[in-house]
Amino acid sequence: MWLANDGNYREMRYFTPWAKHRQTEDHYLPRMVQQVTGQVKVPFGDAVVSTADTCIGIELCEELFTPASPHILMGLDGVEIFTNSSGSHHELRKLNTRIDLIREATQKLGGVYLYANQQGCDGDRLYYDGCALIALNGKVIAQGSQFSLNDVEVVTATIDIEDVRSHRAVKSRSMQAAGAERYQRIEVPFALSDDRFGRAPTRFQDARFHKPEEEIA
Repeated sequence: MWLANDGNYREMRYFTPWAKHRQTEDHYLPRMVQQVTGQVKVPFGDAVVSTADTCIGIELCEELFTPASPHILMGLDGVEIFTNSSGSHHELRKLNTRIDLIREATQKLGGVYLYANQQGCDGDRLYYDGCALIALNGKVIAQGSQFSLNDVEVVTATIDIEDVRSHRAVKSRSMQAAGAERYQRIEVPFALSDDRFGRAPTRFQDARFHKPEEEIA
């Protein structure tokens, strides 16, 4: 786990990053929770979630910007959907950087990237510009607005997970994946897809950017 700890961020003032890569520990739930859920303990740490039809991995805001981003090893180990819940503040042309990084990640690895970002002011001197988006295999398929005044903005898309699998059918990638270190999979008894056919996948779209003059204004 990699935390932002420079510039405007001092996350390690409050948090200690999990340092046991690809490892988990059992966390015993309070007895009151056990009585309600019937579950005694939960895994805690660095793992991925395996559903009946795909595999989901999570990386944090800062990790998208680091050289050894978690999505690299997760993608080689079979993760097909990456999520990132971000708190990335606005800087001039920073949206271009975010989208370039997400495009590159899913172009090389193949996969779906679900990016959410905080929007609005934090009560101090930072402004978060939102612009959630969904990318598939290096292309944007859904994008929220930047500088929205809405409290909540939801971005959705329909994808065919087989597009990810066909995109990954490359020999060099397969050889690297064969030697990749394994993540522990947390099995969950449900699927993200259903048996209804006939819904067309969302079409690719050009990423939308404001002009520098518009961002400054």
